[in-house]
Amino acid sequence: MPDIIAVLGAGNMGTAVAQVLASNGHSVRAWSIETDVLEEMRDDHRNTKYLSGVELHPGIEPVWDLAKSVHGAGIIVLSVPSQIVSTMATDLSLLLEPAQLILNVAKGLESGTNRRLSEVILAALSDPHATVGAMGGPAIAIEMARGMPTAVIVGFEEEHASHHVQSLLQNEWVKVDVTTDVCGLELCSTLKNVYAIALGICDGMGLGANTKAFVGTLAMDEMGRICEALGGRHATVHGLAGLGDLLTTGYSQHSRNRTLGEKLGAGGEWKRFLTEKTVEGVVACGAVKSLVSGRRIALPLLDTIDSVLSEQDAAANAMKEFFGRFSYG
Repeated sequence: MPDIIAVLGAGNMGTAVAQVLASNGHSVRAWSIETDVLEEMRDDHRNTKYLSGVELHPGIEPVWDLAKSVHGAGIIVLSVPSQIVSTMATDLSLLLEPAQLILNVAKGLESGTNRRLSEVILAALSDPHATVGAMGGPAIAIEMARGMPTAVIVGFEEEHASHHVQSLLQNEWVKVDVTTDVCGLELCSTLKNVYAIALGICDGMGLGANTKAFVGTLAMDEMGRICEALGGRHATVHGLAGLGDLLTTGYSQHSRNRTLGEKLGAGGEWKRFLTEKTVEGVVACGAVKSLVSGRRIALPLLDTIDSVLSEQDAAANAMKEFFGRFSYG
């Protein structure tokens, strides 16, 4: 039976998720503060600002009023930048209806507090019984919206909620794994951005596939130890949330984190790139360093990335020194 779903935020991922849900026969209400985006969605069934070349499904209804968009919806998909998740959740707290699920698809930690985004949402809602989950995994929005085979992972602490969202999203080209490890999923979604910078540095230095495989393996090991230390499950790192997302972010030409690393490794104009693009891994690196401080976890690759981003050392030199110091056993 078709569901009514509210998608808050009509950027690239929000629109891609709306496209999948509408293609599956559900009624989707897309809300955004960008009136020009909503007008184009209404008039032309397109969102050229974020998903150029994609014709949107007619089942996506642009909605200008937040209250109207969420009223009667079974699921609210939150797809806004991480820095405004708290504000959006506060606005939602006055509108949330009983039994509504909230699925957050933004990735990262809250700046200043280093809280996971599900924690931010729950605190803003002031409702201990609210059902809040997250989506992660290797999902480039434009590929998902164009119907290219894609797999994501959805996590709620309540298993039935994960399976319900799975049933709404999954189709012939989108496959949905589920987990109850929301903590691990959200940590992986943050950590992959940090370690993708290291993979990009390898590209910028002109290093080969051997080196990237080596660095990627070390990244996976450190992600597992960080995840476990902060309350997640080590196994989550080896699935779509960790390995899958790291592969996409660390190898894709679309990845801003990898591109930043490439510019750093090549000695290019990386600071200008940061003024033009949001690169989540930069802030996340410092946040993760703060969260693991005092836990006595050896994280040499993370330390190397941090030394580069804090300008203690040039990227190429820092990585060469890292390779020289590192040894197994």
